[in-house]
Amino acid sequence: MATRSLSWDQLEYDLTPWIKDAISSLGFETMTPVQASTIPLFSKNKDVIVEAVTGSGKTLAFVIPIIERIMRLDPVMIQKRHFNAVIISPTRELSLQIEKVFESVLKFNPKEDGIRTQTLVGGVSSIDEDLRKFQKWNPHILIATPGRLADFLNRGNIVSTKNCEALVLDEADRLLDLAFEKEMNVIFRSLPKQKRVGLFSATILNASANFHKTGMRNPVKIVVNAKNHKPKTLQLNYTIVNPEDKLNQLFNFLDTYHFRKAIVYFPTCLSVDYFYSLFKQLIHDNDLLLTFYSLHGKLKTSSRIKTLEKFDSNNDSKSVLMTTDVAARGIDIENVDLVIQLDPPTDPDVFLHRCGRTGRANNVGQAVVFLNEGREEDYVDFLSVKKIELDELEIKPKTVIKQEQIKKWILKDRLRHDRGVRAYVSFVRYYSKHTASSIFRLQNLDYLGVAKMYGLLRLPKMPELTNYLKDNFPADGYLDTEVNFNDYKYLDPVKEEKRIEEEKIREKREQKIEKKQKIKENTPWSQKVQKKAERNERSAGKDIKKRELELVESGDEDEQVDWKDLVRQSKKEKKQKKQDVVGTFDDL
Repeated sequence: MATRSLSWDQLEYDLTPWIKDAISSLGFETMTPVQASTIPLFSKNKDVIVEAVTGSGKTLAFVIPIIERIMRLDPVMIQKRHFNAVIISPTRELSLQIEKVFESVLKFNPKEDGIRTQTLVGGVSSIDEDLRKFQKWNPHILIATPGRLADFLNRGNIVSTKNCEALVLDEADRLLDLAFEKEMNVIFRSLPKQKRVGLFSATILNASANFHKTGMRNPVKIVVNAKNHKPKTLQLNYTIVNPEDKLNQLFNFLDTYHFRKAIVYFPTCLSVDYFYSLFKQLIHDNDLLLTFYSLHGKLKTSSRIKTLEKFDSNNDSKSVLMTTDVAARGIDIENVDLVIQLDPPTDPDVFLHRCGRTGRANNVGQAVVFLNEGREEDYVDFLSVKKIELDELEIKPKTVIKQEQIKKWILKDRLRHDRGVRAYVSFVRYYSKHTASSIFRLQNLDYLGVAKMYGLLRLPKMPELTNYLKDNFPADGYLDTEVNFNDYKYLDPVKEEKRIEEEKIREKREQKIEKKQKIKENTPWSQKVQKKAERNERSAGKDIKKRELELVESGDEDEQVDWKDLVRQSKKEKKQKKQDVVGTFDDL
């Protein structure tokens, strides 16, 4: 079912007055279609499955019903060491963002001892600190990531779940996939069966096979904007590029396009780290008015939160957030006008989530995906089958950054090249995991072009390169023969000293191998024949002894015992002879 936007006064029941004040103050003059469809049902006794495009107001569609339900609870249900609702999201950032939405509404509650929330995410506080706060704070609503919540609920002597009235899964399709199966099963077993359940996502119906795990009963399915799969204010584009020119095209677009904030998606955490260091140098060398921020899942939670806050608050220059899919879902940052995907995601469902970081709440936004020339161009038709239409965007050619600038930066420190190699390897691994494997084939990847994009001077040793490059593999992997790697130094003196030591050990090992090879080559032919004959003779002797042993052991038990005694006696006699031969000082 779906519906049009409605006035807040048209709800089937009266909202609590202070909630009305909160909505008005937050600037929501009318309900969005997803809010108009969901709030009346979820506020009552209906389980809901909600699929709506990103930026359509899904968060408020469950925040208001949760607050309304708790407001109507019998005081008996509000007890110490109990909670009344739990909202689960796949990432820390999204959980913290949901907490902000709750707090923005709850601050209008006139009661001093009103509804309280507690956020449970890893990296911010320890599980023991969370438990102490829970006992002291007595929250009504828990907002959590799966791993931390599963640990939290396992402390059964401290936390009771029997008064939990509602469960919400935000980005439910992600939460119900295999990555979170273990944690989610613990959570489902811990929560009471009698509760209201709400599943929310832009692509929720893809996880329909797992809906039964949540304990839903006769849920109502709400699908908004199913025909377009994107907000009307969001423009989707693609552009075709050569891998080695991709960075220049990126800077060309960022330099010429008018935007306040942009998000650029990279394939891996290592790529974000590597290019972030490079880009800071490039904007300095080319006097570009851009400010870059980096964010990925390997960073500490505190660092990720600070980065998002800085990116959100900076209005002095064009701000660009370089990130991975950790920021693909649910993150709502104001004034994001542009999203660029340097490479398509391995999961096509994530494509819409990435694009949905712009064009939110009826604001105009543009999302562009870079596709390598060749087979990747079929990705446009692939998305079209999924009812996602892309228009080609032609970027006027312009040289903003030069390959020589990248080379100059890399040559200053060998560690930079090491990091570039690791980022390159991680990209190849990433590319191999595409679900649309008929389009993104390893055998069709321009390995040399991508290596130049990463600024590599020498290719790493990896099976993909030897298997697919074959005759095109450069001699010893060198892409730049002018660079002497024996003289290529680390800026860090400790690393450089270690490199020199390793180089000496390697040279000695090579010299030893070379010496053995020369001895082998210079050995006379007759001597080689003689040594071979001696080896064969020793081998034949071992075979004879083995056969004799087998023959002896094949006799009866008495014969075996006699033979063993004979062997022992023989060894004893040999030992005695040795002792007789060796003299002592007394013999002199």
